[in-house]
Amino acid sequence: MSLRHLLYPAVLILAGLSSPLAAQSGQFFLRDTFCSNQLIIVGNQVFDASNPMGQVVLPGAAANGGDSTVYVELVFNQPVEVFLNSTICEDDTLWVNGTAYHAGFYLGQEIVQEGATNGCDSIININLTFKPSNYDFEAVICEDDTIYVNGTAYHALHPEGTEVIFRIPCDSVIHVKITAIPAPFSMVADTLCPNDFLLINGRRYDVNNRAGYEIIENGSSIGCDSIVAVDLEFRNLWVYAGEDQEFIKGDFVCISPLLGITPTNIEWIPRIPCADSLCVDSCFRATEAITFTLVGTDVSGCVLLDDIRLTVSSQNRVYAPNVMNPDARWPNNRFFLDCDGGVVNIRKLIIADRWGEVIFETFNIPPGSPDDGWDGFYRGQVVNPDTFVFYAELERFDGTTFEKTGGFSLVR
Repeated sequence: MSLRHLLYPAVLILAGLSSPLAAQSGQFFLRDTFCSNQLIIVGNQVFDASNPMGQVVLPGAAANGGDSTVYVELVFNQPVEVFLNSTICEDDTLWVNGTAYHAGFYLGQEIVQEGATNGCDSIININLTFKPSNYDFEAVICEDDTIYVNGTAYHALHPEGTEVIFRIPCDSVIHVKITAIPAPFSMVADTLCPNDFLLINGRRYDVNNRAGYEIIENGSSIGCDSIVAVDLEFRNLWVYAGEDQEFIKGDFVCISPLLGITPTNIEWIPRIPCADSLCVDSCFRATEAITFTLVGTDVSGCVLLDDIRLTVSSQNRVYAPNVMNPDARWPNNRFFLDCDGGVVNIRKLIIADRWGEVIFETFNIPPGSPDDGWDGFYRGQVVNPDTFVFYAELERFDGTTFEKTGGFSLVR
């Protein structure tokens, strides 16, 4: 490489032709290696990377005064090009050929003179990327939830902070910001009918349980719990069908319910005869045990119910005097049977003395009729005071019969 950067290489070449062999032959071979950015002038010709070979005739340059021919065979090496594509931490600096490369200056080209192993320049192309070391972590959570970042608890009372995670090659700094959403609050306030109820979160709210708070899990639109406050009022409305009663079969029963409503409709289930359009009063003959339900509809639309139970006995009431006096005033001077409304006919009435002799007998007389009873006479004469017995066969309104016996005394 003795000829690099020579401005007048021909002079040097000529000096190099002083050897006898070169002088005699008039030929000279120039072989050397250069970098691609260099050139050499031989005689009046320029040789470079685009023109590495050729012949140069140097007039009178030979030792014998003749011309010399220089055969030029040069090799031009290209500079070594290196690509530096690296990822480094965001806050680090990389020095290349004395130049600082960092997050604000990460592209460039550096030429290192004679830095290659072949003696030529080396070119370093720099293209750096940077691994972030600062992160923003933002999250929305429910008010009663907690999340952990780098082992630190973040919640409604600790919503912000900075976490440093030590890692190789880069540490990470996390800026944490948590937004805690309060539990949505709603109110259920209403006025209900006395028998109505609401089921909220599986709990029953009615006239006996009017207020409370419910936490609905995952009840909000973002999946958080929600709070529901319950506050109910109930209309002061009522219906009363009446006291449960027991009646003898065939009696007439009258029901007079009490109403604590302004009714738009009154209904009995099962239906009973009604004395007025709203079925407030009703009388009917009781024939069997039954329970009636009173259904009343108020102007507010509330429907209220109450029951009345009627127990009917088949033991009809028969009233017989235990003493009679033929000399007394009417009707106490007669022995007769009176009955409840279920008995419509006395099919047979027999009176006998203590020895069993029949002294009076009658058939198919109405109950409660003194004129159809016994007047104390037997065979045209008033009997002496004594004890007597009676037997009666009685018929109910539905055609069924039963018997009644007893005793009484005749006095004077």
